[in-house]
Amino acid sequence: MDTKKKVSLILNGQMPINNTLINKINNSDYIIAVDGSANKLFDLEIIPDVIIGDLDSFQNVNNKNIELVETPDQNKTDFRKTLEWCIEKNILNISIFGISGESEDHFLGNYYTLSDFGDKISWKAFTDFSVISPCVGNKKFESFKGQKVSLFCLKGSSTVNSENLEYPLQAYRLQPSDDAMRNISLKDHFTIESTNIILVFQSRI
Repeated sequence: MDTKKKVSLILNGQMPINNTLINKINNSDYIIAVDGSANKLFDLEIIPDVIIGDLDSFQNVNNKNIELVETPDQNKTDFRKTLEWCIEKNILNISIFGISGESEDHFLGNYYTLSDFGDKISWKAFTDFSVISPCVGNKKFESFKGQKVSLFCLKGSSTVNSENLEYPLQAYRLQPSDDAMRNISLKDHFTIESTNIILVFQSRI
């Protein structure tokens, strides 16, 4: 697929209510619905290009333009199977919606899945409250003064350095914990350097 295309992947969690985010989905060049999330898109009168999953959760729609990809393997979540499908199709830059809410176990599992794919796919997840993205190596993040910034390491540990955060991190050993929550951006950008994949949460307001 053309790497310049805007691709949105929709999970069956809490759909955003923010019109900017809904428009971002609607204006995508290609929309991937993970199983039951297709129903929520239909409610918004948004038609996905492909529906992926075990196909047991979405309502039948008589639309021959929608590709159906059945992934019956119950040893993996539909989200993980969808990301693997994206890699096979060379879809390597995606925006993700519906990642949180609804079911707490899926909510947490989604973040572990994303952590596994942070070095394989360029992704960014959007909710009404946060923008979430991976970081490994040195990465600059667009921001605004006063933005809340939280860092999470889900597996193992990572040595982290930061610039332009109110509480600087210098050779900080981040492990799975709440130790790096609610830092504050000091400028219109900040920089994180991480030896292993971490997830960076930025508040939307």
